[in-house]
Amino acid sequence: MSDTRNVFVLILSVMIVQIAGGLLSMLTPLGLESMGTGPQVIGVIAGFNAAGYMIGAWTAPRALGQVGNIRLFAAASAVNAVTVLSLSLWHDATFWALLRIVQGICFAYMFTSIESWMGEAVPDKSRGNVMGIYHTGAKLSLMLGPFFVAGMSPLDSRAYAWAGLFLALALVPVCLTRQKEPPPPDRKSMPVSELFSLAPAAVFGVFLAGVINTGTLALLPVYFERFELAGGGTAAVAIAGAAAWMGGLVLQWPAGVLSDRIERRLVIAGMCTMSGIAALLIAIFGVALGEIGVIAVLTVWGAGALSFYGLCVAHAIDRAPGGRVPQVMSTLLFVWAAGSIVGPLMSGFAMRVADRVGLFGLSGVLLLILAAMMIIRVRQRAAPSEAQQEEWSPVTPTSLAGVELDPRNPDVEP
Repeated sequence: MSDTRNVFVLILSVMIVQIAGGLLSMLTPLGLESMGTGPQVIGVIAGFNAAGYMIGAWTAPRALGQVGNIRLFAAASAVNAVTVLSLSLWHDATFWALLRIVQGICFAYMFTSIESWMGEAVPDKSRGNVMGIYHTGAKLSLMLGPFFVAGMSPLDSRAYAWAGLFLALALVPVCLTRQKEPPPPDRKSMPVSELFSLAPAAVFGVFLAGVINTGTLALLPVYFERFELAGGGTAAVAIAGAAAWMGGLVLQWPAGVLSDRIERRLVIAGMCTMSGIAALLIAIFGVALGEIGVIAVLTVWGAGALSFYGLCVAHAIDRAPGGRVPQVMSTLLFVWAAGSIVGPLMSGFAMRVADRVGLFGLSGVLLLILAAMMIIRVRQRAAPSEAQQEEWSPVTPTSLAGVELDPRNPDVEP
């Protein structure tokens, strides 16, 4: 009972961190736009943040080995809070770009600290349920964050104080837990070329998940700030972000269960087609749809676009040799990270060239391309046998340590 309580204390910390993450995902692009920064530069700065996260994910295992989970989490959270508060002190795009790199590293350190801890603390038989609670709670918190500053100016110092407050608050459950710290996680991976030969559809899918989702979400606040819904500005952006994430949250479980029964790549193709059409509807008929209509269609976009990453991971695991699930998941995480660096650059350029039409136009085209690729791969290579297929489990790209928590990890006893 004590172990279970300590695990949920760790989940509580992640939820608090994600509230701050949700706040920053809205405040940063809107603040930059208020400073007169163009969409292409906003995309570049979002790419810097993703690069920082990638650096943090790679270096976190070594840092954990040197200082331990509590100290790494505390240091990263403190530095993160300082950088967030610094955003309100100096309104300069170059300064913000440097801070966003540091924030990416800090968030990666914080997630790695928590997930490696959970991987050690969660009983093997409970991993599937805990994973579901963990990812659901994290997404709900990400949705909730922007509502704390709804109606405020994106450069209002109070908004950044809220984000800093939550980053500081996240320290309390971690520092007071009695859960024993685990050993540092290993950096397990396999060459991308080897993984591509095993499951090219998964590699393409995960890379484009990074490109499409990170790119679209990075510029989403800029798109919806002009809406008059709920008073417009940050309030409209908060509603739009919540709609997209709610779609992904609702569909991920039924889509995952369906993919356990039929060819996963067909399910991915269906989800991408649905989201691709939704994105093109927003791009082409956004004015005709009206603000409520666009929000409704955005929910459909999120239902597919924000859910297919986990199915791509499951497909790769189906193809993986026995005992190499951690290596597969770790490599896919870095493939996704590479896409998340490229995505904001592409989305920023698309908005610069075609304004708001470009953001969802690019997303729609890429989603339909991925759907076509999945169908082509189904025709070229048969699905794995039922004996080879692993059961789907919810997963999001967070840290290498999260690999240890996944119930499909062969080190986990059934």
